[in-house]
Amino acid sequence: MCEPNIDTRRARERERYRRRVAERRAKGLCLKCGLRPPAPNRSRCVVCSARCRPADRERYHRRTAQRAALGLCPRCGQHPPVPHRSVCGTCAGKCNRASRARDARLRAAGIPRRDPERARQTRRERRRRETEIRRARGLCTNCKAPAAENRTKCEKCLEKRRVRGRARYAAGKAAGLKYGGANADARRRSGRLKSRRRQKARREAGLCIRCGKRPPAEGGTTCPPCRQKRQVAERRQYHRRRAERLCTRCGGPVFDGLSRCGPCAIIDERSRSPARKNARSRKLYSERRARGLCTSCGAPSRGAARCAPCAERSYYRSDHFRGLPVWDPGFTVIELKSGRELGTFDSEADVALCLLFEKLGRDQVEVVSDASPMSSFAAWT
Repeated sequence: MCEPNIDTRRARERERYRRRVAERRAKGLCLKCGLRPPAPNRSRCVVCSARCRPADRERYHRRTAQRAALGLCPRCGQHPPVPHRSVCGTCAGKCNRASRARDARLRAAGIPRRDPERARQTRRERRRRETEIRRARGLCTNCKAPAAENRTKCEKCLEKRRVRGRARYAAGKAAGLKYGGANADARRRSGRLKSRRRQKARREAGLCIRCGKRPPAEGGTTCPPCRQKRQVAERRQYHRRRAERLCTRCGGPVFDGLSRCGPCAIIDERSRSPARKNARSRKLYSERRARGLCTSCGAPSRGAARCAPCAERSYYRSDHFRGLPVWDPGFTVIELKSGRELGTFDSEADVALCLLFEKLGRDQVEVVSDASPMSSFAAWT
């Protein structure tokens, strides 16, 4: 028979629920099913928690949204929230007292208040979700103000970040750090990507890829003034490195006064285009012949294709000159400290690669050449 008074029935059901919960808690069982022990620091077992979590979360969000729409505290749903808070004063006081009591218990037991790594991961995930939502709405990812055009932050936040970046960069440069103390690889990678994007935009717009102000020269990507500036700078760098006995390409040490180190010489040899080299040689030949200059060195030739020294050298190097054969010399590398022979090589570039592989300097080895003693008398080299 149904109870005539609904309040009496609710009181009886509530008392039965509390008694059942107390019994299961005393036995150390799950408060929902009473079959398995609860999960650590939980009142339910793992199975019940996984089964009830989606429904609990949906019910919580629905109830919170309804109370927020009515302008009430989302926890109790009875009072309006205090200014600049999401809960009312009563619920805020309860939360503060419960949090302080929990921290005191954990502190007394020597347990950390919360797992630092888990808390850090939670903050990261929450920050990512907020950032994606604000970016989708066109808002600043920091302050929720309208974002600047084609940016994820507003002008105010962007200016703050620029000021902090300039101050940090100035402090790092004053301390003698590369890139102001920033990650060198990341800054180089970012600079290369930015340069590629800028060059692509200028190339598509039909402008010089260096200055972006004038159209490029015919058949090139830079305008004549920028090309001339680059050539002057490259010549200065070339002569400076040659005077300092350094590689004219990378600025590293070279072997026996060569213009390129071993790795750079190999790179140049492999990347050189024969067709482009021949076209450049033919153009230079035509220009010098038209001006009455030697096609080899550019000195006055009095109408001939070559001047007297270049013609003589070309003759001695040709097949018409019959002298004693001169074989290509070999180079034997010997380590001075141990007397160990590192090998025999056919060129200076191979010797440079050997020193680079063995991590030895030029002053730590002796290079013995087996050039023919008749080479200086038999023919030009």
